[in-house]
Amino acid sequence: MRKWKYAFAVAAVLIVCSVLGVQSVTQSESNATQAGEAKGSLVIVGGALSSDNTDVYESFLSLAQKFRNKSKEDVKIGIMPTASSQPFQSASSYRNDFISYGASEENIDIIPIAVSDDPSTEEDESKWVDGAYNKNLAKKMEEYDAIWFVGGNQLDYTSTLLIDGEDTPVLASIKESYKRGAVLGGSSAGAAIMSDPMIGAGTSLGALNEGVTYKDNYGNEDDNRVFLTKGLGFFENGMVDQHFVKRGRFGRLIVGAWDAGNEMAYGIDENTAMVIRNENKSIEVVGESGLVIVDLSKAKKTKDFPAAMKGVSISYIEKGDRYFWDTKKYMITEDKPVIETSYYPASSVNTAIFGEDALKQVLTYDLVDSKSNQAIGLAYELTSEKKGKGFKLVFSQTKDTKGYWGKIDGVESYAAINVSLDLNPMKIKLKEDKVKENKMEKFSK
Repeated sequence: MRKWKYAFAVAAVLIVCSVLGVQSVTQSESNATQAGEAKGSLVIVGGALSSDNTDVYESFLSLAQKFRNKSKEDVKIGIMPTASSQPFQSASSYRNDFISYGASEENIDIIPIAVSDDPSTEEDESKWVDGAYNKNLAKKMEEYDAIWFVGGNQLDYTSTLLIDGEDTPVLASIKESYKRGAVLGGSSAGAAIMSDPMIGAGTSLGALNEGVTYKDNYGNEDDNRVFLTKGLGFFENGMVDQHFVKRGRFGRLIVGAWDAGNEMAYGIDENTAMVIRNENKSIEVVGESGLVIVDLSKAKKTKDFPAAMKGVSISYIEKGDRYFWDTKKYMITEDKPVIETSYYPASSVNTAIFGEDALKQVLTYDLVDSKSNQAIGLAYELTSEKKGKGFKLVFSQTKDTKGYWGKIDGVESYAAINVSLDLNPMKIKLKEDKVKENKMEKFSK
């Protein structure tokens, strides 16, 4: 703008030169943006984001401010409601949250792209299904400093924002804004779409037993393979999964990442974000729980399923901890010193390793903060009255393993770095002990 004002005060010939110069610089910047790495940031939440999670919301808004050096009140936010079965309600809830943290209501828009009608409104939001092809809407994406993707069904994002695997005008515009410095965020389904390919369905045991499918098996009780499909690909440094520790999804993430050829994979727990800053290639954990980082670079796997795997490197970090993906180095917050003396006794076998919070328990209490050098987890299912199949998971400390513990704001926090994991298929036989009835006592008061 200054160039134009200056040129306006001088001769017409200089105006023309200035215009040509500006066009040249603009074109040069555009080419550099397309060729170079993204300048934007990502705030990827593992689902179940609480409205009072100040750290996550403030991280998102502060990054949005940074993009164009705006005040919080001037930041423009677009909310993508596409994945929700109640798009207006879901988007409105996030809009209210952003307002409560200082954003201005007049600068927050609900982006009209959806597949479901919201019964709470008179408008039929399902008619927004083709919104991603609207060139005027695509142009409007350039105005936003931040775009938020709500939760729901991640396949609704890919079915509307992609056409035959290619970007629609709206998605292409969002990606260009992200390259220039805009911040993108999302929770649950809004997190799953961040990588390409993305995970659409499946269980950990199903993935280890049966492998991968590229056909939608969501809701199919007879098919628990990990379903991989095309994602939006904002995060290019590994596969992402969500609701992670709470739902024991690390088995499906390991199998999915291996099949996709992703050396790195990231599992974000609920009410927690991995904040990605491309400027220094770092990931910071923000929020209530933790982030699991899987490194397959030195792992081995059998070709067939059930899958035997050796040498998977798995780490767990929490609030304030950082990971730098170009160097594979960790920076653990100084509030958590290295564990020099283990607090807990030798661990026992965890018989539900894919259960709620089991992975955190095994990596922390049972391993890096225990007298054990190994921790064992089991996962299995019965295939008949007397037989079953499953996996024995062996978590081991190596020379590269480190544990950290401390308190942050009065709450204990752990980190477990570079734990080695082997996954071994196993078969189960059930043997029922016979009970001699003549030696049983009768109840008496």
